[in-house]
Amino acid sequence: MTDIIYGGALGLLAALAFNRIAVFQIKKRTDETSKIEAVKNTAAIVIWVLLSGILFAAVFAIIKDTPTRIEAVAYISIAISIGVVDLDIKKIPNSSVLALLLIRTGFLIYAIATGAPLKETLIPSLAGLAGGFILYQLPMFFGIPIGTGDVKYSAAIGYCLGAFGYLQAALIMAAGLVIYLIYLVATKKGSLKTAVPMGPYLSLGVVFTVLFPMFGELSQTVFSSLF
Repeated sequence: MTDIIYGGALGLLAALAFNRIAVFQIKKRTDETSKIEAVKNTAAIVIWVLLSGILFAAVFAIIKDTPTRIEAVAYISIAISIGVVDLDIKKIPNSSVLALLLIRTGFLIYAIATGAPLKETLIPSLAGLAGGFILYQLPMFFGIPIGTGDVKYSAAIGYCLGAFGYLQAALIMAAGLVIYLIYLVATKKGSLKTAVPMGPYLSLGVVFTVLFPMFGELSQTVFSSLF
């Protein structure tokens, strides 16, 4: 119980910090007061703080290993921030994507240095990086425009979660997107051609995959047998 309370409190502090980061990133990309206020108003901050606190508490309840906890909450915090910024101004900050890549690289180095098998640690991340990049390139061959920020974020998610983790995140993203498109069509507020920011849905996939990884053992089995 103490760990859960500690995690929740840490989540509250992280939310306040990342809210400030998001406001800074938005201000760098737009002068529209309404866009800035949408993220820094009291209601938005309260929702962010509560969500972050709950998710951090869940991480501390589910994950017992300290390094893994730190990595998990870092991904969740950055994913929420990216989702909020993209929803607000339809742009994914390169600095947040770079932060994901650097964090994963740091934890890969730590894992290998402390004795983790190289092929079960590095290869899944590299495969995920390639898969996330390629998957988001495919729509372009069919004339469907995809933002470069979405491509970079997708690749970074693959790198952080590994190939099978990325698969799970992509499935969750697709399910969320389908539900939203059905809502648009049913309420006549849009159509299947309506442009939708992908960041929030990719972030949704990240959060669920970090908390409830479904393919962890399968990933280890596959990559250890292939290499």
